Amino acid sequence: MRDKIRIGLMILCFLLSSCSGQKLENTPADLVGRMPTGTSIILVTASSTTMATRTQAPTMVSAITTPTPTMVSVITTPTPTAPALPISGIEIHDIDEVELVQQAGVSWARVNGLLWGEVEPVEGVRSWEVMVGLDEKLAAISAAGIRTILVVRDTPVWAQEVAGMDCGPITPEKLQAFATFVQDAVARYSKPPYNVHYWELWNEPDVDPLWVPADSPFGCWGDINDHQYFGGEYYAEMLRSVYLQIKGADPQAVVLVGGLLLDCDPVIPPETAPGSGSFRDCTPSRFLEGVLENGGGDYFDGVSFHAYDYYLGGIGRFGNRNWHSAWNTTGPVLIAKIHYLRGLLIAYGFGSKLLINSENGLLCGQDGSEPECQGEPFLNTKASYLVQSYAAARSEGITANIWFDLHGWRGSGLVDAGREPNLAYEALRFQCLLLERTAFWGNLPPGIHAGIDGYIFYRSGSWIWVMWTISEAEQIVYFPRPANASYMLDGTSQAPEETLLIAFLPQYFEWQERP
Repeated sequence: MRDKIRIGLMILCFLLSSCSGQKLENTPADLVGRMPTGTSIILVTASSTTMATRTQAPTMVSAITTPTPTMVSVITTPTPTAPALPISGIEIHDIDEVELVQQAGVSWARVNGLLWGEVEPVEGVRSWEVMVGLDEKLAAISAAGIRTILVVRDTPVWAQEVAGMDCGPITPEKLQAFATFVQDAVARYSKPPYNVHYWELWNEPDVDPLWVPADSPFGCWGDINDHQYFGGEYYAEMLRSVYLQIKGADPQAVVLVGGLLLDCDPVIPPETAPGSGSFRDCTPSRFLEGVLENGGGDYFDGVSFHAYDYYLGGIGRFGNRNWHSAWNTTGPVLIAKIHYLRGLLIAYGFGSKLLINSENGLLCGQDGSEPECQGEPFLNTKASYLVQSYAAARSEGITANIWFDLHGWRGSGLVDAGREPNLAYEALRFQCLLLERTAFWGNLPPGIHAGIDGYIFYRSGSWIWVMWTISEAEQIVYFPRPANASYMLDGTSQAPEETLLIAFLPQYFEWQERP
C-alpha cells in the first residue's frame, strides 16, 4: 500500500507542476543565472481568459529579446458566482503590533502561543493568570476584527518524553493530561473576548530535538531514528487523544497539524550541493505521511505549513533549491509545498482538508543584517515577492497565508526599527484592499510568454489582472482597450494606457468588462 501511495504521489506531483523552504540553510546564489536584458512585445486581444495550471519544469527561462507578437487564443471560463473568503494574515508577537496589523487590512493573525508548561507546571494545578499577556493580545486581536490561529506548545517537565526538551513530544501516559488541558483551553479562549477557533498543535513538529535548544519555539516532535516517517506516527497518537475533546469544548474549533517545516522535497530530493551527485535526506518531510499512515487523518481538520524563499541577489530573484523552486520557473515555493501536501492528502483520501501557510516570507543573508539585505534591490524584491506569494496562495485555494512577521526574521520585516512601514507593508495593505474578497479566475491567457507571469481575479463585475516580469527585461504589453484603472503594487494610481510597460514590481489592471 505504501509503495503504491508513494508512486501515486510522484505522479500527482508531476501532474501538479512538480513538487518544487526551509529555514536551516541559505539557498546558494548559483541556483539560477543572471537573465539577459532586452525588450519583448506582447499583443493581447483576448476577450476572456483561461483557467491555466502552472506546468513549467524546474529549469531556467531565457528572456526573449526579439519576439514575434503573439495573438492570444481564447478559452472561455465561467464567471465565479461568489467571492472567495479573505486569506491575508500576519504573525503577531506583541499587543502594540495590533494597530499596524489592523491598518494593513489583514483578516488573520497567528499567535505563538499558549504554553502548556507555564500554565500547568505541576500536573493538575493550572495558573491561567501567567497568560495575562496572551489574554490581552488575543482580546485586542479579536476587537480589531481579525481571526486568530493560536499555537499550543511547551511540554511541562512532568510530561516530557525526551527529558529536558520543552519543545518535545509528550510521554504516552500523559497524552490524556494534555487532552484535558487543551479542552479547558479551548473552552476558555473560544468565548468572548478572545473568540479563538483555530488551533495549531505545536510549531514545526517535524524537527528532531537534537537540532534545537530545549526551549525552542520549534515543535521538535521529530524522531531522527525513524527512517520512514520521522515520528509522524506518534504525533497521530497525540491528535487522536485531543481531537474529540477540542470539538466537545467548541464545535466550531478547527484543529491544525502544527506548522510543518517541510525541510525539503521528499519525492525528488535535492542535491546537497549542485552537481555533487549526493542527495539530501528529506525523511523529515514525510512526517505528515506518518500521521496519515497511523490513521491520524480522522483527527485533524487542516494542515498548517511554512514556506520561505531566499533572496538570490539582484532584482526580483528568489528561490528555494530544496524544493526546486525559483522566481522564473515555478514561482514562490508555497506552490510546490501545496502541491505536495494536497497530493499526499488526496492519496490517503483526505483531499478536502484545509491548507494554511502559517509562515510565509522572503529571507536574506544569515540574519538580515548584511548590506545586500538593506539595499533597495532586496526591499523591492521583498515587496514583489509578497504580492506574488499572496496571489499564488489565492490561486491555489488555501484558507490563509500568514506573513512572518511585522518586524521580521532575516530581513522579512514589514516595518523598520522605528516602526515605519516599508514598501512590502504597503504592498500587503494594497493587495488586501484590492484582492482580499476576489475569486481566482485563472492564470494569464495563452500568448503571455515566459517573460511575464501573473493571475486574474474577479470581483463584482470587475476583472483584476496582476502582472510582473520574471526576467530582468522590462516587457511591453499592448491591450486594444485600456484598463479602467491601473495601479502600482503600493496602490499608486497610473493613467490607463493601451501600451503598458511591465517590470519586476507587480502592477494591477482593472476592467469593468472582460478585457
